[in-house]
Amino acid sequence: MVWALAPVLLASGIVGGGHVQSTELSHERLLRNFDIIVFRNEFDGRVDERLRKWVEPVRIYLDIRAGDPEILGRIVEAHVRDLTEITGYDIATVGDREAANVTVVFERDSRLDRVGSDYFSTEFDIRMVMRTNLCFGRYHSNVAYEIFKAVIVIPTDRAMSRGKLPACIVEETTQILGLPNDSEEVFPSIFNDRSIDDELTEQDRVLLRLLYDPRLRPGMPREQVLRRVGEILEEIGPVSDVSAVRSGAGSQGPR
Repeated sequence: MVWALAPVLLASGIVGGGHVQSTELSHERLLRNFDIIVFRNEFDGRVDERLRKWVEPVRIYLDIRAGDPEILGRIVEAHVRDLTEITGYDIATVGDREAANVTVVFERDSRLDRVGSDYFSTEFDIRMVMRTNLCFGRYHSNVAYEIFKAVIVIPTDRAMSRGKLPACIVEETTQILGLPNDSEEVFPSIFNDRSIDDELTEQDRVLLRLLYDPRLRPGMPREQVLRRVGEILEEIGPVSDVSAVRSGAGSQGPR
């Protein structure tokens, strides 16, 4: 199982006042950040030596125990459409829990113990996890390194009180696709815990496209994957992160 717990350096650097002098993302930085986000995990600090990703269609069920179902549904649906467009992968929401392989649970912070008993093993301590995380996701992969199941937990009231409900949805539903790590080294990015971004940045979109390029297969050794990613980046050519202009480089508050 893998946990997904809730700066790309710009080519020419940052000038005073938080203005971006250049928004070109170098291939070297993109390759480094792909390695950081895909093969590392902040929860246990390990480096995964094999690529993990989905091969079956992703079907997402919303277990809404707290919050407005219409609003939450709209946010999730919009992001699912975005993920599908970016990756070309088959991702959709379903109304039947039995037809789902991903469940997103929205519950009040005070009632998370019930979520723990409903979705996790008895030794799992959801309160301990939530001491240092606003929201989290957990996915499982099989012996072929294919991700086949995931659960995302979002305490609706807690996330809303910090203005991070959309960010939790975007980050966790993206990370369970096989990008589990958060790192302050990757900027601008939804995978940066000090980021002000609530949406995927252009860099995040590139990382997703790379991961779901059909030439990258589950179980491929890390070094082979990184070589292949370097080749794909050469094919893509220059990458400009327009989101860097929107985000700027000002001080970042904690998520």
